[in-house]
Amino acid sequence: MRLLLVDIGNSRVKWALAERNRDDLLAGTPFASRGGELLAGLENQWAGLEPPQAVVAANVAGAETESHLADWVREHWGLPVRWVNSRPEGYGVVNGYAQPERLGVDRWVALVGARYRFALPLCVADCGTALTLDALDGEGRHLGGWIVPGLSLMRHALMAETGGVRVMEMVAAIPVGGLGVTTGEAVSGGAVRACSGLIEKTIADLATRLHVAPGLILTGGDAGSVGRDLAISCHWAPDLVLWGLLVIARNGT
Repeated sequence: MRLLLVDIGNSRVKWALAERNRDDLLAGTPFASRGGELLAGLENQWAGLEPPQAVVAANVAGAETESHLADWVREHWGLPVRWVNSRPEGYGVVNGYAQPERLGVDRWVALVGARYRFALPLCVADCGTALTLDALDGEGRHLGGWIVPGLSLMRHALMAETGGVRVMEMVAAIPVGGLGVTTGEAVSGGAVRACSGLIEKTIADLATRLHVAPGLILTGGDAGSVGRDLAISCHWAPDLVLWGLLVIARNGT
């Protein structure tokens, strides 16, 4: 069965084609997840595809985006979209939230993908619009996590909420010597260091709690910038949510 797997984030739609019984993904070009850019992306990226037999999606971009995408799929391919929701338990993962449905579906599906592809225990750091961290113990139990602003949100918040921080050009890496000597370096480098520091502290705390250091899995659009500043080893898994969707699609429930 030919599957279209769709990860709808706050900024971008990531997608891939897969076969239910094959262990690989054919990733497509991401496109914007909101407004006219969403509709343009659907036409540009999907109109020429051979129709899939099923569309499986996780959405955190809101009801309007969900409606537009579902309408497009129905009008062009005559298919319903299977929208994934967070569950109390499934696919080798036990949800750690007291109200399991309140765990963001992107975090849930990323944990499913990480559980499938990597050894336990582990911690997923999704470096997107927000930086989210989620840990699984050696039995696949979700221990909880953190949510903080991602790199772009930190930068934008500083410029929007202060009178004196104005940056004409951002930098992509921590400055030589580890401290910024321009406002651009201070803002950009400080945001990276804040994210990498939280990740390293979380891994250290988990190692104490679990008596073994968990594997660190990085995903999300800013994973490269954050990963380069880490003093600990990590695995980069840019399509982690899509892998989780493949696991869920195979299960059929």
